[in-house]
Amino acid sequence: MRSLKSRIIGTLVVLFAAVGAADACASYWLSMRHIDQLLDQHLQGAAVWLSAGKVGTIGTKGPPQHSIDGFVGQIWNQGLSVPTDNTDPEVTFDRDAESGFSVERINGHRYRVYTLRKDSNDLTYQVGQPLAFREQTAGRAALESLIPTFSLMLLVWIAIPLVVNAAFASLRRASADAETVGIGRLTPLDVSHVPEEVRPFADSINRMITRLQFGIEGEKRFIADAAHELRTPLAALQLRIDNLENAPDASAHAERLRELREAIARAATMIRQLLELARADAQCEPGAAVEVLDVQEMVRTLVADLLPVSFARSIDLGVQRFDSAHVNAYAGEVSMAVRNLVENALRYTPAGGCVDIDVFEDETGVVVRITDTGPGIPNEVIDRVFDRFFRLNATIVGGSGLGLSIVKAVVAKHGGSISLENRRDGRSGLIATVVLPSSAPAIVRVRSGERSPS
Repeated sequence: MRSLKSRIIGTLVVLFAAVGAADACASYWLSMRHIDQLLDQHLQGAAVWLSAGKVGTIGTKGPPQHSIDGFVGQIWNQGLSVPTDNTDPEVTFDRDAESGFSVERINGHRYRVYTLRKDSNDLTYQVGQPLAFREQTAGRAALESLIPTFSLMLLVWIAIPLVVNAAFASLRRASADAETVGIGRLTPLDVSHVPEEVRPFADSINRMITRLQFGIEGEKRFIADAAHELRTPLAALQLRIDNLENAPDASAHAERLRELREAIARAATMIRQLLELARADAQCEPGAAVEVLDVQEMVRTLVADLLPVSFARSIDLGVQRFDSAHVNAYAGEVSMAVRNLVENALRYTPAGGCVDIDVFEDETGVVVRITDTGPGIPNEVIDRVFDRFFRLNATIVGGSGLGLSIVKAVVAKHGGSISLENRRDGRSGLIATVVLPSSAPAIVRVRSGERSPS
């Protein structure tokens, strides 16, 4: 495909050539018409001069040659078969021609003739001119009138590439700047000299570069943090293997084998969460499996799966407000995010506590709220818990510090929001609220006034 600059130049050249050709044709036709009218006026004026007795002024070179390229004048007296005066004896007009202009063929030549009759003296005055001479004169004058047009067309054809190249010079500079953009140099393009028509495109490139900067910096931090965090479980695995090799007896061997399996499970969990986080951070791809997710049914399944965990920890797990709600989402990712929130609540809630889940829809969208009776989060660090690898009370409760980061990434990917706040009803605990866009403008709400049994 040709470049945009070549197409613009070619289009302008062709367009101006077409306009110039149309203008030249119109100028030629108008010039021919005006010259013809001017010659007619001269022909009529010559007849008037002839009637005034100015016979000697007609013609340019005298008889008989003047009749080829100039005027032929004749005076007819009533009743005579030949003119009494004739500037060219070889040419005789039709004295009976109508008054005014007419065309006659004489001796193989066509003449434009003007006939003037005066009733006062019974005389007829005729002046003619060869059409070949008129056409030649008019054509030459018309062609001469085209010289400025063709000169202007030539100058414009020369100017078009110069003007277009000058207009694209700023784009070439921006293109040269873009060639230097890379992972190691994500510098926005200088758009100060870019034409206004191209400014939106250049600005979008700069916004893309900015997003790439943030994304690459985030990935660098993630890789560095992941490498740092993986050193601990890998070192723990190495230590457990060494301890297993040095076990003094079968009982110690079994104990250390159990510890090794737990360390492997923790490392596997961290790796799985790293993969989940990378998947959550990925942008939505066209044609991906987005579906209408029944949030009520998803939570019902989730509660059923986690009931054994809540029983084992003596925690009351159930739902309170449980309305019908639907969202357009990647079902697996949204389910994983909500599951992480519920598992966190179960992990931090002491025995005898409770974890409540609410599902409803309001003007903000579909709301999933998890309320627990755990210790809550100190207000000074509540904004940091979404940071990757940040762990609160890591020595008391295990974890990789990735769960809430995964939840935030999934919710943001679906255009929603998540917030954490400590309870203010006189009890300790945390309230996690997820809001996702509804899949429909109106959803029939089924209010559940009773808490599902756990």
